[in-house]
Amino acid sequence: MPTTGNDSDIVKWLSIANRYTRIALDRRLQPYRLNASMYYYILRLHEQPRLTQDKLISLTYLNPSNVTRAVNQLVNLGYVRKRQSKLDRRVYELSLTKRGERLYPEIVKIRQEVANSLLTEIPAADHDALVDQIRQLALTAVANETPGSAQD
Repeated sequence: MPTTGNDSDIVKWLSIANRYTRIALDRRLQPYRLNASMYYYILRLHEQPRLTQDKLISLTYLNPSNVTRAVNQLVNLGYVRKRQSKLDRRVYELSLTKRGERLYPEIVKIRQEVANSLLTEIPAADHDALVDQIRQLALTAVANETPGSAQD
């Protein structure tokens, strides 16, 4: 289906929303020496302790080298522990350290506050539908640019 006048503006507005959301997250996460590219890993590792690095890569839709770099930074900051699997020496299992676990609630709070500031002009009843629509847009973008990918 061809795009109409304002359809292509979706790219512009998603880009602007992403940029300024990242700026807000970066500012709020700076005291912890984190940024908008790193906090997500702490959330996932809290939810799935002993997650393998390969599985984390598949959850992020990012280049493996970006994930490896972020994980190594989190290890150096003392938030994440990286251990070789006892079952398969080629695999690394990741988990939060005690310091990472203590930080988790603060990250959840910061993320919620940033989300709330984005949604102030949108009725609360519409939040879930909006998130579902944006998720679908993101998964479509991933599918369009990733050969053989399947949408979740």
